[in-house]
Amino acid sequence: MKLYSRKQFVVRAALAIAALIAIVVLWNFYDVRATVKWLAFSRHYKSAVLSEPATNGELKHIEWDGWGGMPVGDWTAYVVFDPTDSLSAPSKSSTPAKYKGIPCDVILVRRLEKHWYSVVLEMNEFWDKMHPTC
Repeated sequence: MKLYSRKQFVVRAALAIAALIAIVVLWNFYDVRATVKWLAFSRHYKSAVLSEPATNGELKHIEWDGWGGMPVGDWTAYVVFDPTDSLSAPSKSSTPAKYKGIPCDVILVRRLEKHWYSVVLEMNEFWDKMHPTC
């Protein structure tokens, strides 16, 4: 006596695999989103960052992402060009700190590729002249 036909087995296996992929993506949503965004738009972000003028020892950067809002607060992430890869070590740890070339408190550094990083600042801190909170 057959429990499942071959067709039913394939459908159930496909659904199980799709569910597993969905769980992994949701569990690692920001990492997956950042990777896909970088792969799709890195050329644009690189040219925008490199066209920024260098300012008093700060790393070149532009806004990359943001989330939050009232009443929980705002978090902002930036794409950062680091020609010396000084952010390489911080990208391997998850310890919030202050880093040379970044005036604000950093809660997360992710390496996108050599010399390029995503930097998330502490809540309600902004790395631009319009919102100099740090």
